[in-house]
Amino acid sequence: MLNAALIGVGRWGQILASSVQGKSENIRFSAGVTRTKAKAADYCRENGIDLRDDYADILNDPEIDAVVLATPHTQHEEQIIRAAEAGKHVFTEKPFTLTRASAERAVAACQKAGVTVALGHNRRFMKNTEKLKEFVEAGELGTLMHIDGNQSTDMGRMADTWRDSREDSPAGGMTSLGIHALDCMIHLGGPIAELDCYSIRRAIGYDIDDTTSALVRFAAGMTGTITTLAATAKIWHIRVAGSEGWAELRDQQHLTICRRNGEEEVLTLPCDPYPHADSMAAELEEFALAATGRATYRIWTDEMINGVACLEAMTKSAETGQRVQIAV
Repeated sequence: MLNAALIGVGRWGQILASSVQGKSENIRFSAGVTRTKAKAADYCRENGIDLRDDYADILNDPEIDAVVLATPHTQHEEQIIRAAEAGKHVFTEKPFTLTRASAERAVAACQKAGVTVALGHNRRFMKNTEKLKEFVEAGELGTLMHIDGNQSTDMGRMADTWRDSREDSPAGGMTSLGIHALDCMIHLGGPIAELDCYSIRRAIGYDIDDTTSALVRFAAGMTGTITTLAATAKIWHIRVAGSEGWAELRDQQHLTICRRNGEEEVLTLPCDPYPHADSMAAELEEFALAATGRATYRIWTDEMINGVACLEAMTKSAETGQRVQIAV
């Protein structure tokens, strides 16, 4: 059983912890730290989590095996490095960091310390994403040609969080939303080697971009497009097109497959009725198994770095109007 501490016991931290607390045989949360203790006191008391005073208290506790970071991404590099130096395994919510250099430093610290580092992109753990990955790897779509991703929502209701800061949300909604679609594209197509990006503000009520779109080229040769709109109704889709047809995710439960002859088939996969509860539990379970030497976490460190490098490149491309090359 991996004994973990939750760092950041806010809304998302509580959702994440609740997906496994008292249900898992592999991971439990016994301690936590948060900015405003009063707001988390009831939750921690009800779930057997000892609410500590600061992060150092967690890192100095030999009974704590791992930390789970549900904190703003601007804090991730320092928190990951400190945890690694203390010998703690690390699971961190996305985005990993905001620059390639920062991501590389964090990964290097974990590798030097010999601890597991895991990134929370739960959409890789949805059953229909797993089925799509199997379908692609089996060659059912033939030669891959293009991957299209879109994750959008109305972020206007999220003002007064880090999401309403241009500094904390470069490329607008891509930092908090579109990066999930980006990770799925890397998962399915491999590393991205170059991109062109446009990112502008059209309708949102505060100063971040709400319309961000990029054309990418994968190192393997196919193209891709990724879009995030931060001032519209919810959109989620990943579509992979190949010489023998296409396959598409539009929710958490279904996978639509269209063969070259135009015939469509819709597969229905198991899905918890509470949005994302099963995929969040699955990522934490796999982290616990990896930290205890019983599994390999499915998001490799070079994929974590490539995702951050793409996010950084999008900001640079949007600012300069130039195509950006990404080392892979």
